Amino acid sequence: MLETRLRETWLTRRPSSSSFPAAMAAILLLVVASFMNWSGILHADQWMPATEEAVFGRGELWRLWTTSWIHSDMGHLLSNSFLFFVLGYFLNGYFGWWVFPVTALVFGGLTNAAVLGTYPPDVTLLGASGIVYWLGGAWLTLYFLLNRQKSLFQRALRSLGVALVLFMPAEAFQPQISYRTHAAGFALGLLWGVLYFLWRKKEFRAAEVTEEILEDDENVESVAAIPDSLREFVSDPSGRRSQARSE
Repeated sequence: MLETRLRETWLTRRPSSSSFPAAMAAILLLVVASFMNWSGILHADQWMPATEEAVFGRGELWRLWTTSWIHSDMGHLLSNSFLFFVLGYFLNGYFGWWVFPVTALVFGGLTNAAVLGTYPPDVTLLGASGIVYWLGGAWLTLYFLLNRQKSLFQRALRSLGVALVLFMPAEAFQPQISYRTHAAGFALGLLWGVLYFLWRKKEFRAAEVTEEILEDDENVESVAAIPDSLREFVSDPSGRRSQARSE
């Protein structure tokens, strides 16, 4: 009996060597921008934060992006930095610079734009939470769609479990936290992850490596690892030898 098993996927290879410096550079930028805001260097506290009145009332649209880099205090900065680094590391490592940091930053601003109009004009929106939750939604979606070595149930259970552990509030409701930003960023990340997967689906599938396992009557296996673009279907009945051909 011939059985096909998936041995490798896009996510089983090592992350790119650029992933660590990319994630570290992003964290450094978070720290520098936050300290600039706290200390008023270059009057950053006046032109970086975002309010509905400043962004939509005065047309200062850059604030949608600059406000993602500043935080209210050190605790706020630290709470975002861990997941920002980890998720940025994996998305850059497996999908490149255009995904992280470029696309992540674009959607961070779009998330702020979607949420800011729902608050009173004088409410200030600060922090990288929109980006962090977008990163989480994007990564979990791509993990679910690409890690086909596991069953659908296993992937769904793992993705849901990770999402609950990482993104469920650890404390009771706090009015100073923008849960709307969290929800909007996560939803946009999920949607983007699906669209990105569909765009590169052929490339992702071509990177998969399968195993053709031939079992004889005595349950002796003959295994050949091949990429999906190659198939080894020519085997002698006993499974003692095989030949490969490309299509």
